[in-house]
Amino acid sequence: MTAVYVAAFAVGGIAVLATLLLTDLDLGGDGDGLPFLSLTSLSAGLLGAGTGGLVSTLAGVGAVAAGVIAALSAIVLVVALQGVVLPLLRRQEANSTQGRLSYIGRLGTVTLDVEPNGWGEISFVDADGNRVHTRAVTAEPETLRKSTPVYISDVDTDFVHVVAVPES
Repeated sequence: MTAVYVAAFAVGGIAVLATLLLTDLDLGGDGDGLPFLSLTSLSAGLLGAGTGGLVSTLAGVGAVAAGVIAALSAIVLVVALQGVVLPLLRRQEANSTQGRLSYIGRLGTVTLDVEPNGWGEISFVDADGNRVHTRAVTAEPETLRKSTPVYISDVDTDFVHVVAVPES
């Protein structure tokens, strides 16, 4: 029976890490369906069952009691994941997206030349007063040289899109 709990622990642990690191966090969390049937929750349940069963078996608890402890551990881990961990991660994910969109309209300065068909780097201050250094692209026909003032006109996942601010 110990081998079954070790296998459940290993598979559950790897699956939880994979779902948290490699997939969209909104698995079943949008109100459509049952969130406890998501891949993340099932992985957490498997990890909880493996951990609870393994620890109780190694502690010398009987097979029936170890099974009950494994089931309770699985339920506790799924409830903790769905009730505490995933809401925090979803909120952080939303804040990150909002933060990047708030760059639009900011003024910055070129810190690494921005080539017309390439990319460079700019520096600017975000809405919270933090200095941000990020990769930038431009549709301008000329290279934007270091120290050129720029306006952030758009953002995408990799770059901010900038235009030169005319000298006054």
